[in-house]
Amino acid sequence: MAVSRPVVLPVDRLLAGYNLLLAAVWAVAWPRAAYVPWLSTAHAAAAALPWLLAQGNGRLTCAGRILRDVYPLLLLSVFWSELGLLREQLHAATYDHAVEALDLAVFGVHVHALWLPRMPQMWVSELMHFSYFGYYLLIAGPALWLLATRRRDEYHDMIFRLLLTYLACYVIYIGFPVDGPIYTLAPYRGQITEGLFYRLAHGAVEFGHSMGATFPSSHVAGAATIAYVGWRYFPRPVAILLALQAVGVALSTIYTQNHFAIDSVAGIALAAVVQGVVAPRLLQLRPTVVRIPLPVLPAAPAVQARGGNA
Repeated sequence: MAVSRPVVLPVDRLLAGYNLLLAAVWAVAWPRAAYVPWLSTAHAAAAALPWLLAQGNGRLTCAGRILRDVYPLLLLSVFWSELGLLREQLHAATYDHAVEALDLAVFGVHVHALWLPRMPQMWVSELMHFSYFGYYLLIAGPALWLLATRRRDEYHDMIFRLLLTYLACYVIYIGFPVDGPIYTLAPYRGQITEGLFYRLAHGAVEFGHSMGATFPSSHVAGAATIAYVGWRYFPRPVAILLALQAVGVALSTIYTQNHFAIDSVAGIALAAVVQGVVAPRLLQLRPTVVRIPLPVLPAAPAVQARGGNA
């Protein structure tokens, strides 16, 4: 007799596939730096992680189960940091001028270059930088809330959809790096260069930015994904707040001059395609299960009835 239990989830298979892709990409860049072989080998080994975790699924401690649930978010931060190294090793130049030309062709002007100087008031600057900084809470907060309230099925669905969106962006960045207007073009700063959220937002960018990761905007794509999933799993007032914050992220990436307007539009379009077309198809795949054999107990000896025939 055996009990079937799904232990390798769609998000596990997604991460395994991306790890294999990065192993191959780093293998292409093998001769260029001493650390490249180690990264290629590490990604190949990491692709087996979900199946290794599955073998000990029934013996995990409480801390082990938490790590089992949150490791996709930890790997996502590693993948983000790695994009700058990939841009350095694989590309001698970026495609900023192509995206700049596309932005001008679509909008007629560079919105990022005009908006901030024309609305430099402190309250506008702080509102926009608050929205930009709030992105970091928007991404982690709803998922961790689902996990903390033991809504594990919803949590795993949200994490899968979120990572699918981000990894789609990352694949584009690997082949089509764009640094963004704040790094490659003349800045058009307004008069306000202070304020609490101004400092927080710019500090976060300086601390965690990866070069080449601008088009499409993963900030906007991730925020749009959270807003979409919010309508599925949260009460309407919370879902509305998530949607409003997603709109704030889409606008603030332009106002703060971290992105072209076309980056924001592309992020929304990518999230729509991923969540509307790609994710439903991938989620139709059955999860990998592990057969857990149970010991067969010997049959109990028959008890003979007393008193003869009944």
